[in-house]
Amino acid sequence: MTVRRRIGREIRRVNRWLHPLNRRQVLEALQTFGPFPTQGLMVHTALSACGYIRGGPATVIQALRTWIRERDLVMPTHTYCYPDKEDRAPRFDPAVTPSRVGAITDAFWRQPHVVRSLHPTHSLACLGAGAERLCARHELCDTPCGVGTPYEKLVTQEFSVLMFGVTLNTYTLFHTAEDAAQVPYLYDSRPYRLQVVDRAGQIRQITMRRHDMSIIRCFAQMDSWLEERQLLIRRSLGLGQLLFIPNARAAHQQLVEALRIDPLLLVAPAVRASVASSSKIPSQKDFGFARPRASLGGMPKSG
Repeated sequence: MTVRRRIGREIRRVNRWLHPLNRRQVLEALQTFGPFPTQGLMVHTALSACGYIRGGPATVIQALRTWIRERDLVMPTHTYCYPDKEDRAPRFDPAVTPSRVGAITDAFWRQPHVVRSLHPTHSLACLGAGAERLCARHELCDTPCGVGTPYEKLVTQEFSVLMFGVTLNTYTLFHTAEDAAQVPYLYDSRPYRLQVVDRAGQIRQITMRRHDMSIIRCFAQMDSWLEERQLLIRRSLGLGQLLFIPNARAAHQQLVEALRIDPLLLVAPAVRASVASSSKIPSQKDFGFARPRASLGGMPKSG
């Protein structure tokens, strides 16, 4: 790490400590969105992005549960247990394997009565009356976020999504929309053999397709696209922001419709021509509506 990067990281750390947040402040920010509108909430999180939160992950989880009351609370607990270069896949155990998408998600799945889906790369966890139904049979699906998965169930029911201190770069449901629209660049050409430990303690082999993450997306820049269509609301919290999608089904439907017209909508501008060429998608056609204002931005982390 360079000296400049090290100094920058220290400045950000000190800045977070100078802007502490408590449970009341987090809850008040959530309540500015109004009464919670649907049967459940999926949350993507970054603990430190909004400032130092007193009480850590538990404070955020408590505030979320207070806001949504008895409705289902869902968080991704992705582990990305893909094979290494020698084709050896780490074994996913839902009772042991930590989440790799943030401290809040890792704390959440360990709480009493939380159900975690049995999936070696894109598991999610749910607390609430619909938890078992939502998480069931994820390991039997041949894609991480497509047909039959908990993610598809979320966008066919009445759910909301909150990005807590994170951009849409981590919005996993973009992949669900890409799958529904059948964009040709979404998956690697070969399937992967992965391992899970089921709830009976038995090791099971599953075969699954993997997202082609060599295709750089512009997920983070889709906030303006969603805002223009009144599908996203933005609020500030401390040093960061909250992005709230009140109706994930409505957002999904509009995304799928847009992707069927322009399959490159979610692809970064710098690589659209090459992706269009390799996927045999017309790259110069006027698709009839504006793409998001986007830069290269980096690759999404949802895998």
